[in-house]
Amino acid sequence: MTVTTAIPHLSPKGKASLDELLATTVESDKGRPAVHFGLTTADGPLYLACKGDKVYGEPDKGQVNEDTTLQLYSMTKVVVSVAVLQLVDQGVLSLDDPAIVDKHAPELAAMPVLTGFDDADKPILTPRTEALTLRRLLTHTSGCSYDFTNADVAKYQVLQGVTPRWPVAVEDNVRPLSFQPGSAWQYGVGIDWAGLIVERATGKNLEEYFKANIFSPLGIEDITFYPTPQVVERLQAACAPDADDDTVYTHVPSTRPMTPETVGLLSGGAGLFGTAKSYLRFLQGILASSPAAAASGTPTTTTAPKLLSPTGFATLFTNSLPPRSPESKDVYAGLAAQLNRMFYVDTEHVANDAQYIEHSVGLVLNTRDSRHGRKAGSGCWDGAAKTHYWLDPTTGIAGICFTQLLVFSPGKPSPFVKTYNAFERTVYDALA
Repeated sequence: MTVTTAIPHLSPKGKASLDELLATTVESDKGRPAVHFGLTTADGPLYLACKGDKVYGEPDKGQVNEDTTLQLYSMTKVVVSVAVLQLVDQGVLSLDDPAIVDKHAPELAAMPVLTGFDDADKPILTPRTEALTLRRLLTHTSGCSYDFTNADVAKYQVLQGVTPRWPVAVEDNVRPLSFQPGSAWQYGVGIDWAGLIVERATGKNLEEYFKANIFSPLGIEDITFYPTPQVVERLQAACAPDADDDTVYTHVPSTRPMTPETVGLLSGGAGLFGTAKSYLRFLQGILASSPAAAASGTPTTTTAPKLLSPTGFATLFTNSLPPRSPESKDVYAGLAAQLNRMFYVDTEHVANDAQYIEHSVGLVLNTRDSRHGRKAGSGCWDGAAKTHYWLDPTTGIAGICFTQLLVFSPGKPSPFVKTYNAFERTVYDALA
């Protein structure tokens, strides 16, 4: 991957085009939930703006601003990945030593593989024969599936009398593996387990570890696992499109614990709340870890401290899936299936079992330039409420495109995907 040493800039005309896109998106014919756009380099933000009702359709309850809190959901995952890479650098953890999982997550290490059910609906469980490693947990190749991504796991939970809920205890994530580790790809709770391993290896919970080693060095004070009264008061309300008309939105009550006392397990897969401004600062800290950032010139007052070593940064942007082969077909087919459900930003990349897609220990990577703008070698992910981000080390930028929109209709793309694509394209057209 070639990375730039020139610092990108946003022209005045480019800024105006982003302002116009934001306004037209939120003020469209039937309106849209509030939107947040952000763009940064390693040296500091180029653009940050938001617009819309804090509670959709109720302007009297206020407008969103830089202090508005959002539910980040799976945007939490890459923060766990950064923590793991820091601890790998320190020799505390290893990506590929199964003894790490055996030691720090024995409940998981003891789990068999669920291969189906007999005629009496008794689960068919077989011994695990492949290694469980942090790399596999972080890349969704461990077999630790969500119950909503694997029907057999969901059925097993029901037969065991387990009611699906937001995980509030370690036991909520203890379930059989859905395949032999390394043999397939399925979105799941592997990163929750990786977060638990960080906690047990360091003696700090994730809130404490993130604050000391990731957020505080960046000056971030408002990303947290705990929905305190202050966090909830600033929260942008989540909504969902009507099943028959994706321009009509209704409010969605939260199914997660919404008081600090009820949070329990800190979910490394989905637990964080935070502002767009602070998450953009976190992405800036990743960009600052690039060797190219150090070569770009004298640090400024807005330059972020490095979160990762050069080795850690390279690992975050390097494929961690097995090489493509007949044996790894289910890995790439599973990744493609998930990205198709998410309506990944560039459908050409996902075609033919994710032909131009890879997965590192924290990011989905595109191996070819995207028609929407990002260069080959960029990494991305998102959160359930349509909080999207990407990191493009080649260009030297990271972008965020956030709302709070929960889409529950399988096979139906979120209208927000068009907004995300338009934002990305406008960004690259606006860079000077």
